[in-house]
Amino acid sequence: MGLTLPDGIEQDDLLLDALEAVMVGDAAFFSLGALGWMESGSSALLGNSYYLAYYMAAEDGCFAKLGELAEMPGKVESKVNRLKTRNYLIAGRRNSSIELVLNGLSPKQKDYFESALFSGREISILLCKNELLAQDVQDPDNFQFPSPITVFSGMRWTADWNAEADGLWSVVLSTEMSGATKDRIWALTVAAYDPGRGGTPPWEEEEGGEGGEGGD
Repeated sequence: MGLTLPDGIEQDDLLLDALEAVMVGDAAFFSLGALGWMESGSSALLGNSYYLAYYMAAEDGCFAKLGELAEMPGKVESKVNRLKTRNYLIAGRRNSSIELVLNGLSPKQKDYFESALFSGREISILLCKNELLAQDVQDPDNFQFPSPITVFSGMRWTADWNAEADGLWSVVLSTEMSGATKDRIWALTVAAYDPGRGGTPPWEEEEGGEGGEGGD
């Protein structure tokens, strides 16, 4: 009898060459609420590295800069409780914990992290590389490279911070969750921008308003 894989997973996805880092990035951005559209990958945000960088840089975009990741950016740990039957061990509930370490902390950031506006709300965090952020978003040809990102969607975070007289102030964001991580944690690579494909950038299509496709 052959092995049946879950929907959306093929045998090639399980090869070593297909493995991606659990946590990548140099900078952290955040957005309020959960990012359900990330699961399908259908959002224009993930179309290519140029689109991603443009939305990250836009003042009215869905993400805002949270801070710079420390040299040791944190950890993700997911464990399953083991239940013993007469002859076997079976999997019980899965518990996952995440820690992100950010360097540098201003008084206003400290007050925000300590307030209910942060710790009392569902927040999504996206980690990306400095290579993506260092390019001029007015020139799409700068983005002909793939960009790995890590996304933590719709979690409630707590913040611990510390400061040393001769070192950087730092903050540790922590969260825990129960159950499968499928709809909450993604490590993926956004494709390089392909100048040959052309097409209208999604933010220009949005400016068309109701006169565009699907309008009255």
